[in-house]
Amino acid sequence: MTASDRGVDRVSGSAPLLFYADGYKFPDVYHLPRFLAPDPIIALEQGSEVVLVASSLEEGRARKESRATAVLNMNEFGLKELSSAGASGDELVAKIIARFLESRGITRVSVPAYFAVGLADRLRSLGIELTVASDLGSRRRAKRPDEIAALEQTQRATEDAWVKGVEAITRASVRKDGTLELDGEVFTAERLRGIVEGRLLELGCNSEGAILAPGPQAADPHMIGSGPLHANEPIVMDIFPQHKTTRYFADMTRTVSKGAPSDEIVKMYEVVKRAQDAGIKALRPGVTGREVHELVEDIIFEAGYDTLRPGQQRVAPKNGELPRGFIHGTGHGVGLEIHEAPSVGRSGKALMAGDVVTVEPGVYDPQIGGVRLEDMLVITDSGSRNLTRAPRQLIV
Repeated sequence: MTASDRGVDRVSGSAPLLFYADGYKFPDVYHLPRFLAPDPIIALEQGSEVVLVASSLEEGRARKESRATAVLNMNEFGLKELSSAGASGDELVAKIIARFLESRGITRVSVPAYFAVGLADRLRSLGIELTVASDLGSRRRAKRPDEIAALEQTQRATEDAWVKGVEAITRASVRKDGTLELDGEVFTAERLRGIVEGRLLELGCNSEGAILAPGPQAADPHMIGSGPLHANEPIVMDIFPQHKTTRYFADMTRTVSKGAPSDEIVKMYEVVKRAQDAGIKALRPGVTGREVHELVEDIIFEAGYDTLRPGQQRVAPKNGELPRGFIHGTGHGVGLEIHEAPSVGRSGKALMAGDVVTVEPGVYDPQIGGVRLEDMLVITDSGSRNLTRAPRQLIV
């Protein structure tokens, strides 16, 4: 191997990709070897090889659970010796990584943008050249069949938990003042969240702050909701859990009302439903996220509601008042992160087969609340397939 060959992936011609991080916080690290550990791991992608360097604590599990082509022990690169000599922290890790790379004839690697600066400086001082990988965002876009199956598994759990919440709303009674009562107590958004998230836990999913926003609270799209629920007002139920084992998310929104809401909410619901149908129908390889988003905007604007597009505002918000109408993007990618590439919004580029995206238009009015509907779909060779099965039904 010549000096110019060292550090270059002989298969792809690019520098091997090096990670030192944990897969819980950094999805790219989990996506490569499919191995979860609470502490940072050394992972290297070199051509078709995926190599893990693990401690004795994790070596056995890494061999059983990961998709690595090789699992090595840090002791092979002097962990005990270096520790006995007093090395610790970045110094210790850098020396182990440098010895590992030297064993493979590598002097140049690419690393993610979040690679620790201190560790990078130490590796450079040991003769390793580092460059920042520029394509990590696209590596997880097109989902493999096993990833789509994992997303569907989380989606089924999401729908199951949503049904439990709707069942509770349905069986709740209505007090004279319109407040909902469940099992003799005021039925609150907090209790509804407990029902939904409790079921998700039973199904192996984590949920951090499912949005269950009643009435005017729903006019702020990310308000999680609090306080008593009332009859004849919309409740936006936006549920986006992560599966504890597969780490894949799902994302679904439905808007429901215990009893008939106002005529304006009914109109908003029908407009949002029509816009969502059009956005879903437009999904296919090659169409841009921007085109889908502007199609949805046009439908909502023509129905009488403002959007954020220049020229599509009829009423300027008063000082301190939330904006009205359709005030966010149409959708986003879903995978190991709840929001990932691609965008279905103003900056959205061309979609491709394997993308998993949401279509979630909404209309909001600070005085009465909001309506949002969201499905999750995978782009296919000829269009899209909806991964969401939950019915859209306003009145429950």
